[in-house]
Amino acid sequence: MHMAAPLVVVQAAQQHQMVPCMYIFGDSLVDNGNNNNILSLARANYRPYGVDFPDGAAPAGRFTNGRTMVDLLADHLGFRPPLIPAYALAEPADHARGLNFASGAAGIRHETGNNLGGHYALSEQVEHFRTVVQGLEPGKSQQLGRCIYYVGMGSNDYLNNYFMPDYYPTARNYDPSAYAALLLADYERQITDLYALGARKFVIAGVGQIGCIPYELARVDDNPPPAGIGIAVPGINISLGRGGSNAGKRKGGCNEEINSAIAIYNKGLLAMVKRLNGGSQTPGARLVFLNAVNSGKDLAANAAAYGFTVLDRGCCGVGRNNGQITCLPMQTPCDNRSKYIFWDAFHPTEAANRIIAAKVFNSSSTADAYPINVSRLAAI
Repeated sequence: MHMAAPLVVVQAAQQHQMVPCMYIFGDSLVDNGNNNNILSLARANYRPYGVDFPDGAAPAGRFTNGRTMVDLLADHLGFRPPLIPAYALAEPADHARGLNFASGAAGIRHETGNNLGGHYALSEQVEHFRTVVQGLEPGKSQQLGRCIYYVGMGSNDYLNNYFMPDYYPTARNYDPSAYAALLLADYERQITDLYALGARKFVIAGVGQIGCIPYELARVDDNPPPAGIGIAVPGINISLGRGGSNAGKRKGGCNEEINSAIAIYNKGLLAMVKRLNGGSQTPGARLVFLNAVNSGKDLAANAAAYGFTVLDRGCCGVGRNNGQITCLPMQTPCDNRSKYIFWDAFHPTEAANRIIAAKVFNSSSTADAYPINVSRLAAI
């Protein structure tokens, strides 16, 4: 009897919800259904997407076989089912506990992703949150400063904007450094808007090496793709479509032109996090930067230890690397999904998401989460 007591205490601690609520802003890798009912090519409300959810366990709309990274991060924070719902699918009673505002194809810039149809840009996601805050009861709105705010943006602003020169003029108007500065100025305005609405604890996800995802690996120099979709999540970053110029890209390898531009953006994003931490315009704010590039390199370097045997192909898709066309409706995916880093040409499996979520929650290294991990942020 006495031996069982410590175990009960540990289990109770693990089940404790560390923060009163969690709000999520981003693009396809964290979208969980906000695009389901709008006119958009960036939707995943069909099988085999979500194939590893038990029937009825979650609404359709996640761009993976099961849970996303933020689903799993919420689990580490002590949130128990039901999962944090998509804003577009939520009931008013859900609002105080947390909502997911993310939208496939969304970017920092409003026009980003227009090549794929409807979506909700970051500024629109922030306005949706404003509407929610205005409708909260006073007692619930006072807890907003203790909640976690996950924001992951930027990938689409490159893959579905800057590197689509036939569709967008940004590459002609800005060099990579000027474009990154433009994005980050807009991004900072949205973060300070969230701060003004009561947010204090931010998890800011960097963009990974999106020039190295399976879709890029499947490309050949003389066969540019017809359109594009790109997404960013810590560790895994996804693109579907035209990457623009093939300059700097070796046949069958990474697109280093894209990776170089992303490196400039990430450096500026980290500087923004440092500036807003304790800055005069955001007193009391705590921001954590998630290093997507480092997480992705760790997944690849330690693939065998994590149980992965397939690093460069999607579990579901068509063409070289299962990377030329995304997973099609009712297509049969691979059986051993836990062995694949990528679910399709563009999105990670739940197995990869699980590792990334655990790393950013627990890591003691500032190379993964700076200046502290998500667990410590929640405890503040």
